[in-house]
Amino acid sequence: MADSPAEESLSKKSAEQSGWGRFDWSGLPGDVVDTLSSLKLAISLFIALAILSTIGTVIQQGESSDFYIKEYGEPLFRWFQTLGFTDVYNQVWFRAVLGLLIVNSLTCFYKRFPGIWRSMRQSQITVTPTFIGALKQHAKISIGREGGHVAEKMIDIFGSKGYRVSATRIDKDISVFATKGIMGRVGAHVAHVSAAVIVLGGLIGSVTGFRDFGVGLPGQTYWIPQGEFNLTVDKFWMDYYENGAIKSYNSTLSVSDPLVDNGKKQLTKTITVNDPLVYNGIWFYQSSYGDHWDQIDKAKVLIKEKSSDQVVSDVMLDWKVPMEIPDLGLILNVTGFAADFAFDSETKQVSSKTSEHNNPAVQLAITEENKTVTPWLFVDFPGIIDIPDSKYAFEITAYGPSKYTGLQIAKNPGITIVWTGCLMIVVGMALSSFIFHRRLWVNIQSEGEGTVLHVGGNTHKGQIDFTREFSELLERIQGIA
Repeated sequence: MADSPAEESLSKKSAEQSGWGRFDWSGLPGDVVDTLSSLKLAISLFIALAILSTIGTVIQQGESSDFYIKEYGEPLFRWFQTLGFTDVYNQVWFRAVLGLLIVNSLTCFYKRFPGIWRSMRQSQITVTPTFIGALKQHAKISIGREGGHVAEKMIDIFGSKGYRVSATRIDKDISVFATKGIMGRVGAHVAHVSAAVIVLGGLIGSVTGFRDFGVGLPGQTYWIPQGEFNLTVDKFWMDYYENGAIKSYNSTLSVSDPLVDNGKKQLTKTITVNDPLVYNGIWFYQSSYGDHWDQIDKAKVLIKEKSSDQVVSDVMLDWKVPMEIPDLGLILNVTGFAADFAFDSETKQVSSKTSEHNNPAVQLAITEENKTVTPWLFVDFPGIIDIPDSKYAFEITAYGPSKYTGLQIAKNPGITIVWTGCLMIVVGMALSSFIFHRRLWVNIQSEGEGTVLHVGGNTHKGQIDFTREFSELLERIQGIA
């Protein structure tokens, strides 16, 4: 329920007299402050934010140029790149919209709240019957008891209902004032400011934080430049349901800081989805997993004698672990892997053109008669690679890919501010929804051997409940003996 015109006028007058209404933020003209706090500006900013967020949602962010050219074509990609649509949330103009939204929210709060607060804190104890009669809830009651006794009883009645009660006597008249739920008036304003706090936290996080993705192989150690420490992937594994479906995937990570305790491990934790490792403000989330594109765990090699085309051996090799086969005079070692084989004729380098296992090839180091060759053998095309100086033919019949763990790496210095803003929203909504500011006035006048009571009250919200409570209070007042 909105404040009455009289209360709004009193609030405005109080604000002007105290200097709040003349506040001009370091000398800014009043119309500038009015513009910064206007509802039109707030609506415009929310519309702009919705449009920009939609663009950031529809157009995938942070992808490579090839991705956008393939999806949208080169001309459209050039426009996206010029306008910044491929990285919306890190653009200056997006942050400017967020900054203006913060200024709008705080300016609005600063202009409106102090006067309302002063109005709430005004405890006008002494009032006339005319004032009480103008209230929405009011009544006149006659009681055949002395005024002081009636006032004491009323203080007890109001106090039992949770009201804070004050009383004063002027000549023969007694005035009683009771109030409760004053914090209910600030709930909406707390929720209002919380939006600015959340946006501020997000803005701080986007400017000073970062978000990245990395893959790690078990047993490998990686340098984290943003935190200046080492991260070791001790172990990665998957748990399965009885039907074979994946239940969860997990990584055991260790942190070693070269600047702390001579580089000894500072922290070890097994992470799962939604249960990250946190060190020095950097969060490591279990994000994904997959088959690595340039490393395998094992490879099964079939060895045939060229002259007879007979299989003479079938061995399982571990990654980069040489195996000697004395009977054949061979030493074999798996030294390379490409999930999707690609060869650069200029640099003579082999690589994997994608992370998918579309055309897997294994590099096998073969030592025979003190001569070593390192051919690439294709899993899907056995027999196409011939080694002229060898009396054997080699085929890769199977391989076990190395599983990598996909880690989302993030640092967000504004996250504490964001959570504070979320808490403020909850508190503000709770105050606004469940606590209502209620005030009661009673004017007690002596009349013969009894007294006449003028009782009235109001509330800023929850009028139906207040009407019920006011009726209950009247019944108890009428029963004063």
